[in-house]
Amino acid sequence: MFPKLGGLLASTLAVFPFIESCSPVVPHYFRAADVSRTVTLAQVQNDLGKFLSKGTQIFGPSSPNFANATDRWAQSSMPANIEVVIEVAQEADVAKIVRYCYQNSIDFLTYNRGHGLKNTLAKFQGIQINLSQLTGITIQPDRNSALFQGGVYADIVIDTLWEQGYIVSQYGLISDDFLSLNVVLANGTTVAVDSSSHSDLFWAMKGAGHNFGIVTSAYIKIYPKVVSTWHYHNYVWSQQQLETVFEALNKFQGKGQIPALMGVNFGQFSIYPTINATEAILTWSFAYDGPAAAAEELLAPFNAIPNISSTMGDVDYADLLVAQGTDSNSASCQPGPFVGSSAWLQTYNVTSQRQIYNSSNEKIAQNPGLAAGARVFLEGYSTEATQAIDPGTSAYPHRDEYLLVFILVATPPSLVSFSQAWADETLALWRESEPGRRPTTYINYAVGNEPLESIYGYAGQLPKLRALKAKYDPQNKFRWYNPVVTD
Repeated sequence: MFPKLGGLLASTLAVFPFIESCSPVVPHYFRAADVSRTVTLAQVQNDLGKFLSKGTQIFGPSSPNFANATDRWAQSSMPANIEVVIEVAQEADVAKIVRYCYQNSIDFLTYNRGHGLKNTLAKFQGIQINLSQLTGITIQPDRNSALFQGGVYADIVIDTLWEQGYIVSQYGLISDDFLSLNVVLANGTTVAVDSSSHSDLFWAMKGAGHNFGIVTSAYIKIYPKVVSTWHYHNYVWSQQQLETVFEALNKFQGKGQIPALMGVNFGQFSIYPTINATEAILTWSFAYDGPAAAAEELLAPFNAIPNISSTMGDVDYADLLVAQGTDSNSASCQPGPFVGSSAWLQTYNVTSQRQIYNSSNEKIAQNPGLAAGARVFLEGYSTEATQAIDPGTSAYPHRDEYLLVFILVATPPSLVSFSQAWADETLALWRESEPGRRPTTYINYAVGNEPLESIYGYAGQLPKLRALKAKYDPQNKFRWYNPVVTD
């Protein structure tokens, strides 16, 4: 399970102290890939060291900090050659580094938590800008918003806000709650971006921000917590219950009708050797923003299905990820050399789910060594608030998509072709399960072989994004993660 707030701001937010106030429009349009050049650690230390804040670290591959600083969740998308890492101590440092790279034709990549399956990441060579020290969260005087620095991620956000009586869930997409973004553009210019300042860029940042700038901090709406605990219920079922479970899920969630307080429900097919070493089991977890009695009333159909195990409890929201097994230390969040594919669905086709389950067992039987790192994930979220937003206010294109599904297989090099064929077959079954609908892909789960329209939408979003790209990043410096303009 990928953390939903992992790297929350790094590729979608902006800069706080304004270093420069020149025009954000760069005057020429050409491919950055044609002009980028290599750098050395000594060169960067000499050129930049004296201009960056105290506490900023500049190091290269020989440093003991390098491996941890460049580690990626999907090791198969590891950049080809990170020559220098700069771990910034202040937001102002980001603009200085980007301006230096722009003036010297050096490629740069912003790093927060190392998420991303996209194959374009593997092509990067240049300077990596780490935001890991920028983890400040400041509740604003209005008590309705907070300033988040660009290095925050799920655990920090959830824990900090919960301790102070706030949450950010249940209110639509995180990007729907953006108030203002402090953004460093490709030429090192810093701009404040909101509905009245660079409003065209604000639209683009809410759904495709990694193509346009580095968000070093952002003002985002927050909401007071209403209850003191969330109720969770985790189930384990054998494959004999598969059809019954998915029929119950379809009745429970309809098409985009998951009850608003049932914030998340998700499951997976995977091998648990302590239960069955050769046959995948079906696990599912529900999380409800409220008391157990109300949650269990909704879950009565699932309680009626015979299970291998059933566990429940009531916890602080800050402890919910651990209870559901999706925290950063959980097995499903550990890094690996992953191969995979992903799709959106509106409902579960029960027949297709059985085919995908059977296929998974067959593939593992052919290569048992893949069993420990192979999972088919299925996620559902309450989308009432997301659907209520005018789709024209942001570049995000998937407000009518409700269920997120994907397969990941941790794969050694010798079995990449085998695992990719497995992932492709699974994706085809999902797409065929809803005939007449065009392919759609969640941007954070894209692997690199999807049509760009499936990521950015079929309603004219992509041409508009490319026009804005020519305006704000004509050299295509931000092209490493789901680029709207490819080389």
